[in-house]
Amino acid sequence: MIQTLISTAISAVISLSLLFGGAPLSRFAFYVTVAFNAMAWIGWASGTVTGEVAERILRYWWISVPSTGFQLYALIYSGHPMMAASAFVVSFFIVASAARATGVLS
Repeated sequence: MIQTLISTAISAVISLSLLFGGAPLSRFAFYVTVAFNAMAWIGWASGTVTGEVAERILRYWWISVPSTGFQLYALIYSGHPMMAASAFVVSFFIVASAARATGVLS
């Protein structure tokens, strides 16, 4: 639970920086988002969404959905719709992989 709350807090700060930060802070937040998005794609593609990780993703979905929605809103509103699309797709793939790994999707 603590890991999920920490990642949610980091995501919220980055999203708020995209929305309300000045040019340097907003640009930094965008680059951090790009790096996290690349790591998410690498993690999904390498098959790391299994076991305990998959269970944690599904256990705390109720925290992740609003956080991801806010991140997508911040990316779109700040002028980065392609990054928002990439973040949405990789989030969907990660959740689908978690569901498949835990047997929710057969």
